[in-house]
Amino acid sequence: MTITELNSPLSTHIRPLSFHRSAYDPLLDAIGNAQIVLIGDGSHGTYEFYAHRANITQRLVDEKGFTVVALEADWPDAFRINRYIHGGHRLQRHKDTARSCLGEFERFPKWMWKNEVMPQFIDFLKTFNAEVMKSTGNAANQVSVYGLDLYSLHRSAEQVVNYLERVDREAAKAARAKYNCFERYGEDTTRYAFEAQFGLSKTCQQEVIQNLQNLVRNHRQYIEEQVAAGAADDHPAYEQFMAEMNALLVRDAEEYYRTMMQEDTKSWNIRDDHFARALVEIVRHLGSSAPDDSTQKDAKVVVWAHNSHVGDARATDMGRKRGEINVGQRCRELFGADNVFTIGFLTNRGTVTAAFEWDEPPLTRTLNPPIAQSIEKLFDETANDDCFVIMHRIEDLPDGSARKVEVNQELTRFLNRPRYQRFIGVLYKSATEIPSHYARCMVADQYDAVAHIKVSRGIQPLEPEDVDKGLTRGELDETYPFGE
Repeated sequence: MTITELNSPLSTHIRPLSFHRSAYDPLLDAIGNAQIVLIGDGSHGTYEFYAHRANITQRLVDEKGFTVVALEADWPDAFRINRYIHGGHRLQRHKDTARSCLGEFERFPKWMWKNEVMPQFIDFLKTFNAEVMKSTGNAANQVSVYGLDLYSLHRSAEQVVNYLERVDREAAKAARAKYNCFERYGEDTTRYAFEAQFGLSKTCQQEVIQNLQNLVRNHRQYIEEQVAAGAADDHPAYEQFMAEMNALLVRDAEEYYRTMMQEDTKSWNIRDDHFARALVEIVRHLGSSAPDDSTQKDAKVVVWAHNSHVGDARATDMGRKRGEINVGQRCRELFGADNVFTIGFLTNRGTVTAAFEWDEPPLTRTLNPPIAQSIEKLFDETANDDCFVIMHRIEDLPDGSARKVEVNQELTRFLNRPRYQRFIGVLYKSATEIPSHYARCMVADQYDAVAHIKVSRGIQPLEPEDVDKGLTRGELDETYPFGE
């Protein structure tokens, strides 16, 4: 670390980060009236990232009217959470709990959402929704949880057919016949990708497009018929929306798998474009479902995803050199940079819950110290404890619009010097850490605020049999509401 960096503007702008409610006040103030807040994580297995993200989101819901939590998760998995926090559904044959409604998360990596933080956070959302209905009776002010990912091709196709079985049996037969294009591959999407890549069989591209088009074409008809049949308690517009989103997922997932063996960048971009497309559709649906005379503003959304997804790709080597886009970039383009606030969370020392290889059980892994010339190393040597720094804030203008402004030009220039940043997903390759987990980034353009955890610990899965027995949980203090 150079003398210049040690005497940097970073030291004068660092704020302490803790699990106490008031620690988040500067972040909430900087977020202002943003419509989209993206909260990242530097790994999918760090307790502090999930806990801080849950705390910040609770305050966004309580104080700023956010009504959507969008997860880097599959649509059907998150749908069960959504059912639960809205009071269940008459078609359910069992009574869910906050923990059991995570039961749909059976695909690797299960611990990404089946972990110690999620049940308490889910129960907060359920309690919040119940209080909203009790005090106002306005369902539009309730919070919903949706998934943005596209790995659930087969389950989403099944959900589309199940919906059509209830509203249009002939259409259900036609949709099933088209989705049976995938039958020869079973659940093996890799085989589909391989055969599509080498032209060994006909792709299912046209079939999935036609199923989506048919659902959208009959949108109004299906809703009106269900209302006329007295199915108002099942919220026909909402059920139609869920079916269309599952059909959209199948279409995008088919393209993702069809191209994933051709080029990593292309399949990455398809996936993140789907994230963004799902967000746009969610906001559109919530706006269209408001009463005609409603003065309700556009839905406000919190996105939970990895730093590599939420931090603007244009400020990273992944974007500049490899041509990757991500949902953080797309949100700024689609909703306007002045309406989007992004928070990144960085790893440093401690442990992380991660696997060695895909589909292997997670282990408690010890993190290597951050490398020289990395943003983590800079924070480690500048701050004595957990901290964050705010690079931008969103301010209200007299005409009712908002504007994002720099906190300090010198700070922006300093943090925009290209530095390495660590990205750990569900795998941790400690032996090849630099090529596997580091990329150069310009942090002030990548995020609007960034937090650094000095010493973190691996998150505990809810299913201890799937994790190394060496993982232990620390005692919890009286903090808001997550903390150690």
